[in-house]
Order: sequence, then structure tokens, then C-alpha cells
Amino acid sequence: MPTTKQVLIERQLSEVQNVAHVGIWEYLCASGKLIWSDETYRIAGIDRQYVDASIDAYIAAVHPDDRGKVLAMLEQARRGSIQPMLEHRVVWPNGEVRELIMRGYPFVDQDGQPAMAGTLADLTGVKRSKAALRALSRKLVTTLESMTDAFYMLDNDWRFTYLNSEAERLLQQRRDELLGKVLWKAFPDLIGTRFETQYRQAMAQHRPAAFEELYVPFHAWKELRIFPSREGLAVYFTDISERKSLQEIERQNAERFRLVANTTTDIIWDWDLAQDRVWWNEGMRNAFGYTPDQIDEGIAIWARRIHPDERAGVLSGLLKARDEGGHDWHADYRFMRRDGAYVDVRDRCIFIRAADGSAQRAIGAMLDVTAQKRAEAERADAEARNRVQASLLDKALDAISATDINGRITYWNKGAQRLYGWTSDEVIGAIKADLIVADRAPFERAFGKMLQQGEWTGELLKRRKDGSTVCVEAHLTLMRDDDGGPHSMLCIDTDITQRKRAEREIEDLAFFDLLTALPNRRLLLDRMRHAVATCRRTGRTGAVLFLDLDNFKSLNDTLGHDKGDLLLQQVALRLRSRVPRASDTVARHGGDEFVIVLEDLSDQPAEAAAQAERIAEKILAVFDTPFHLDGHQHPTTSSIGVALFTRHSADVDELLKRADLAMYQAKSAGRSTIRFYDPQMQIVISARVQLEADLRHGLKQHEFDLVYQSQTDGAGHTTGAEALIRWRHPRRRLVMPAMFIPLAEETGLILPLGQWVLETACRQLVAWARSAVTAHLTMAVNVSAHQFRQPDFVQMVQSVVSRTGADPAKLKLELTESLLVADVERTIDKMNALRAMGISLALDDFGTGYSSLSYLKRLPLDQLKIDKSFVRDVLTDPSDAAIARTILLLGHTLGLDVIAEGVETESQRDFLAQNGCLAYQGFLFSQPVPAEQF
Repeated sequence: MPTTKQVLIERQLSEVQNVAHVGIWEYLCASGKLIWSDETYRIAGIDRQYVDASIDAYIAAVHPDDRGKVLAMLEQARRGSIQPMLEHRVVWPNGEVRELIMRGYPFVDQDGQPAMAGTLADLTGVKRSKAALRALSRKLVTTLESMTDAFYMLDNDWRFTYLNSEAERLLQQRRDELLGKVLWKAFPDLIGTRFETQYRQAMAQHRPAAFEELYVPFHAWKELRIFPSREGLAVYFTDISERKSLQEIERQNAERFRLVANTTTDIIWDWDLAQDRVWWNEGMRNAFGYTPDQIDEGIAIWARRIHPDERAGVLSGLLKARDEGGHDWHADYRFMRRDGAYVDVRDRCIFIRAADGSAQRAIGAMLDVTAQKRAEAERADAEARNRVQASLLDKALDAISATDINGRITYWNKGAQRLYGWTSDEVIGAIKADLIVADRAPFERAFGKMLQQGEWTGELLKRRKDGSTVCVEAHLTLMRDDDGGPHSMLCIDTDITQRKRAEREIEDLAFFDLLTALPNRRLLLDRMRHAVATCRRTGRTGAVLFLDLDNFKSLNDTLGHDKGDLLLQQVALRLRSRVPRASDTVARHGGDEFVIVLEDLSDQPAEAAAQAERIAEKILAVFDTPFHLDGHQHPTTSSIGVALFTRHSADVDELLKRADLAMYQAKSAGRSTIRFYDPQMQIVISARVQLEADLRHGLKQHEFDLVYQSQTDGAGHTTGAEALIRWRHPRRRLVMPAMFIPLAEETGLILPLGQWVLETACRQLVAWARSAVTAHLTMAVNVSAHQFRQPDFVQMVQSVVSRTGADPAKLKLELTESLLVADVERTIDKMNALRAMGISLALDDFGTGYSSLSYLKRLPLDQLKIDKSFVRDVLTDPSDAAIARTILLLGHTLGLDVIAEGVETESQRDFLAQNGCLAYQGFLFSQPVPAEQF
């Protein structure tokens, strides 16, 4: 049966598809029917024997990441709104991913229904070829840039189109100055020289040229090789000035040196094949440490220094080139230096042959390429890391997106989806500014700066899918096309919500007290300056109230610092409730001190003082109710000092000092009271400041002495002494401890002072030990609570005893009861450590403190000391007598010695003796005296 025209056309069309590798298809929108050619089946990777043409079959073959855009194209086709062209991927049954391009054209079928027809082509090979071409181009540029020869290219109009870095160096001009510039304008000195002749001949005759010539302006010889092409000229050139100089200087030398001068490498060798001797230049010594006589005997000497793994291959290659008439030879191998280490070398030579072709000599050059090999390895590692990093881009935590130059999103990673809520499918093609930019003005300024500078970094407020905003640190980078024009924008957004929150927290830490949440001293000073400035402007009066808690230190010592912190927090809450005006400030000045700044008081000083006093009385009232400290009912009071300020007042520091002085006057007046600043206060405080300065000076100038008061037994025999400190002040004469010890405690000077007392007393013990009369005496030394609580107190005592050589069994440390109410376990540990050294422990001023009997029985004590306040009135006050008797009974019950201090009369001694006291100290027996009078 003859072939119909339609069948013929179909066959011809099939042949065209097979040859062109383009499939055709039709899609009837109304019925959903899809018609494919055989080539379409093949390109899509679908076997028509098993699968009929259908939308579902094709979508199943499409790569999962591209299905969305294929479905979108089909939907648009149904509406007939576009003429689609879509690149996408399909996955063949064998797992291979192919790149396809689909083109479609809408039409109306014979029933008047919308339809579409188009083609399907495989772009995989084309894309792979383009990628390979781009890689080859990059490799070519890298090769040209790494060449040791200078290289540049000229187009047919003599314009520079490319220069490598070595060409820049030898031509002494930057490539951005030369690219696009005509050779003869850039270097007019070439005109009329051999350079111009050779260049023009090569261009006109389309033949390579090679020559050497002196370029006069640079005073340099150039060796040039010119290769013409359809695009212009490729020129290789090398500065051979040094070689020319050598040729001129050594013109009469042997051919060996002339050939050596033609090489440009460092280590040069000459192998005389007839005599099998190798000559090396000084480079061999400099690079590898060999002298000429160590390596010039023959080729075997050289070969023995090649790494064993490479020796046979390198030597056979050299001999093969020699015997087979090769012109040159080259190899990379490892060569052993004189110190035994192997280095990477690149070796090459040329053979000098006789007329019959036999090799007579080989002139070679060896180059140490260890650093180059290392650099190449590092570069390979870096490229591998870059590839890994590129593959991980979609896993980055930051939001990374890209837009074209018109602002349409072209890339959207998972980090962007997590941060903003939109998926990639939802945003690709959308205008980024319309989608996520919350404030257009800052974004447009950032975009403009990026276009000018190539990049921009800063903070921007952006919008999420749910409508919320997020502050990000955005880094915008301009991407350029091959012509250098703006092509796209890469944006990396980092969520800085946590950082902003941390910055706010840091700001709070800078201006607010961490414990009480009140303004701290820094913010207080700022608000005081503002209040003073307001007073100067308005003429009204303000006040500074300086509040200090009474006996706060005792709370810390007895219940611990955690209870002290809890008290400060509750005080802060009560103060804020009594100072409700927003214009006033309640601040924590430090420690247990609070400052309240009152603004906008009356412009009449007397009325303003009355207003400040009423507020101060309200503040005192907050302390009427005890504070609840985790099960402890703690009553406390406060003392308040008030300093008024007007438009003529001093600066804020002086105001604080005045309020502080007034507070101290309130404490002196009995505490839980209010005092206004009085200039006479300054005199008292100045005296205290001067006493502190004198105390520090006295420590440095050794103005302190020890005196010793004897301790006796019931028979009146002296058993030991208590060391007592005295201050020989140059102006105040003798200063008693009651005047300076409290100040030393407050300032911390008690630590160096207490160590000096202990060391001096120990040295006196050593002095007494030298005499039979005093060798039996013990030494009692007072230890302050502040001193005992130091972490290194036990080590300090041990060091003093060891350094002085004192007998620890003769040393007795007297401790105060305040030690027993804070951190009892640690106190007991320290006392046990001292007892282990042989030191005795006494509890001083017993009965005046707050010690618990349950604690007392656990303490490793040796002695109780009855305070002199009980001894003084023991004969006249029944209470004191009862206390003295109780202490004596308690001591005997606990197995402790008891000593009474302040015994001044025989009647006092008799009373104590009748109640079991066996040790005494006081004026009845001896006043405190220097060691030489003891």
C-alpha cells in the first residue's frame, strides 16, 4: 500500500526529531490528554511500552525539586495566559538526572478548545560542555597567572586585551591602565625600533616571530616570542638583562658558561657524558649543602641521592632520553640534602649532540619546588574545603537569599525559610522588598550603598510571614556579570534578636543594681545631675536622702550574706512604695546604703526642708515592721541624712558627701533618726579621715609597740602574758586601741596590723625561751573576726610560727564570740587545724556576745575568758556576780580553763577564787609593760 502524504510527513518528522534530539508534544487542556512523540518518550526517560503519555506520568519523572514549577506552567497553559518556556530536570529510571528545556505554544484545537503544543529538548550535554568550558577557561587564566614568563595579548587593532601579573611587573604599569589601550600609545618608544618591525610583520604575515632586543627606556633586554591568531597577537617575553650582562662580561668564557647563562634557574649542572663527570654551580651548595667534590664524580653519585622509591624511574627516563635522541628531559622527584632530609625538586636538561646524533653533554637546571608543592597542596585543600562549604550552603543557620538586579528573589535557603516562614517555592520570583522589608527607607539606603561600594553590612527590620518583625544583621554583596556590570545581589541575614536582648540586659546591668533592681550609683549620679540642672532652671529646691541600715554588718555575721541580700531586696521594695512620684529616684548607692533624690520641692528652703523631713519620716516608718528572712523575724532600723540643693548648690559629688555626713550624724545621735547636713559635721569626718591616713602612715613607719600584761594562777605565780598593742603617734602621743582598732577593722588595715602583732609576739616568745626564768611563759594574742575569716589565716599563722621559731605549745590565740555565729563549720575546721599545730585557743570577752551553748560544746577550745565588765561590778551587782559564777561553772563542766580579766582589787580576786577561778589578769597583778620591764 503506498505511503500517504500524512504518514510520510510523520516519518520525516520522526527522523528530524531523532537527528535533532528534539521531542514534540501536544496537550489538550479540556480533556487533559497528552500526546508525545517517540523522541519525547526517550528524552523524558519513559518507556512507552509500559507507560502511556499523561500528565501524571510526566510529573512522576520530573525531579522532586522542579515539580512545582512544571505544574505551575501547566496551570498557566490551561488559562492560555503565557507562551511557556521552562528549564527543569527529570530523573531517568536508572537514577541519572537530565537537564531539559520545554517550550510550548498555545492554540485552539479543532473543537475550539484551548490546547498547547511544544518541544522538549535535552540540555544535559550542552550544560556539561559549558561547565567544562568555564572550568577550562579558569584553568587557563590560572596557568597564565602562574607563568614565570610575562604574557599579554593584543587584538587586531593593537589594543591590550589581557596581561598576566609578570607582564605588569616587567612593563611597569598596572593592567587596569593598559587594558583597552593601544600598544603604540602606551609605549611610543617602540615606534621605529625592531620591536615595531617584528610585531607588524607577525601581524601582517600571520607568522610567529622570536627575537631579542634592548628596550632603551627601561635599559633592559627583552626576549620575545610572538604568536599571531585570528584575534590578534599573543606575546611571551622575558627580561634577559642579566643574561645579556653575563654574555657581555663572559664573552670569552667556554661554551659551558654561555649555556649556563641561558638558564634562569638556581641550581645548574653540566654532565660530560664521555667522562661521566657532573659539574654543579654554587646553587648545589647553597640549596642542598653539597660541596663540588662531594657530588661531581659521575651521574651515579647524583642518582644515589634520589629517593629510593623514585630512583629507577628517574634514571631510566634520563638515559632513555639520552639514547633515543631526545632534545631535552625533565622530571619531578625527591632529592636528599646533605642533612639527610628529602626535598621536592623539578629537574630539566637539554642534550648537546654530535653530528651523528650521539649525546655529548647535558646542560640542566634543578629547582627546589618544596614550597611550591606545599602551596599547591594547600590550594587543593582550600578548593576542596570551598566545595564542601558550597554544598553546605543550604544547611547554614543564617538566612541566605539572592535576587536579580530588579529585586526578584532567585535563591532562598532553608535558613531563610526558618527565619521568615516562607518556603522557596512561595518566594522565588517575588519582589523581595515587597515581601519581607518592613521599612523601605533604610533598605533603599542600604541598597544604594551596596551598588556604590559593592557591599553593605548593617541592621534592618524585616517582616515574617506571620506579620511579626525581626531585627537582622544583613550583609549585602553585589554580584557582577562577565562585563563587570551589576547582575544580582547576595544577602545573608542573621537573626540578632538574642543579641539585642542581651544588649538591653547589658544596659540594665550598667545602670541598675543586680540585687535590688534599683538604679545603681552610675544612674543615680546621672539623675542627680539632671535634678540639679532642673533646680537651676526652675528655681525650686531638691533634696538628697542618704539612708544606711543600722547594724547590717552584724546581720551578715550572724545569719550570713544570703539573709543580708534578702533584707536589701525587701528594703528596696518598701522604699519604692513610699516614694511614689515618678520624678523622684530611689537608688542603691552600694552595700547597705540607699539614696533617694527628691525633685520639685518648694522654692522656699524652710518649706522644702519640711517636705523632705515628712518624706524621710515616712521612710523611717517602713522599718517599724520586722522583715521576714526565710523564717527569721529580723527587726532593723535605718539612719537618714538629708542635704538640700538649690540653684546655687555644689556639684553632685559634694551633695552626696553632705548627705553622707548627715547620715553619720544621725547614727551618732542614736540611730533610727534623721539629720540634716550641718557644716560642723565636716570637721568630725575630716578628723576621722586624718586618723585613717595617720594609721596607714604609722604602719609604714613602724609606730606601733607591744606591751605585755601578766596572767597569774591562784598562788600568784606568773604563767604567761597577753600581748597588747599601743600606738606611739608623733603628735597624738600614746593612742589606745579603742581609738584605732575599730577604724582598722573598717578599713581592712587590721590584716597587716594583726599579722605584725602575731609575728612580734612570737619573736618575744623565742626571746623568753632563752632564759630559764621566762621559758615557761605562754603568750596570748588577740585575733579579730575579720582576720580569722581570711581563707589563708591558718597558713599565715603556720608561716609566722615557722619563720620565727616560736614554740606553738606556748602560743594562745584569743577569739571573739562573733566568730561563732557565722559559718560555724568552717570556723571549727580552722580551729582544729590550729589545735593540730599545738596552738591553744581561748574565747575572749565571754558572755558579751551571742554564742549558742550548742555551738560552744563543739568548739575545740582550751579556755574561757570572763569579760572585765562582769568582774568590775561582781561585788555590787547580783546579775554580774551570777554571770561570773555561771561562766566558771560552765567552764568546769566543759573541761575548760577559765581566766578572769580586769581584776583590780583583792576582794574581786577573793570572790572569783571562792567560786572556782584559778587564773587572773588585771591591774591587781600588773599593768601592761614593755618586754624589757616584764
